Amino acid sequence: MDQRIAEPNAAPNAADQHTIEITLAKTDADIADSYAVVKELRTHMTDAGAYAAQIRRQMEDGYNLALLRIDGEVAGCGGFRVHETLSRGRYMYVEDLVTSPKHRSFGLGDKLFDWLAAQAREKGCAQMEIISGVQRGDAHRFYHRKRMTVKAFQLVLPLT
Repeated sequence: MDQRIAEPNAAPNAADQHTIEITLAKTDADIADSYAVVKELRTHMTDAGAYAAQIRRQMEDGYNLALLRIDGEVAGCGGFRVHETLSRGRYMYVEDLVTSPKHRSFGLGDKLFDWLAAQAREKGCAQMEIISGVQRGDAHRFYHRKRMTVKAFQLVLPLT
């Protein structure tokens, strides 16, 4: 399931001059390494210990956390689960997808997205879904470029 990609030095993209690997977080150290990147997306996560505990709880419930490392440093994260419902069949729901600000515009988001899509196919999913806040215009442009389409509105009833 883990994928390691050694990029050639001759390619024009700045990220291609580095070693890039995508693996699933398994250890406490992996989770700790992901905190700074995930916090870019989930800004309410202000305590690294609480973040690690929540990730571990979510992992007990089927959550997976993919780590994209460039030269050993976590530069992107993708949190996902595989579900099956009557309305969708088997599908992958990507809960968290983020690259670090200093590593953006090098194609790393594309690599991580494509890796997630390959995982979804490997797991027999008919589709991959992402819910993205209406304010995230840059993310929406990226998702549309990756051939994602808007299929539904997400309706929410706050209970607290």
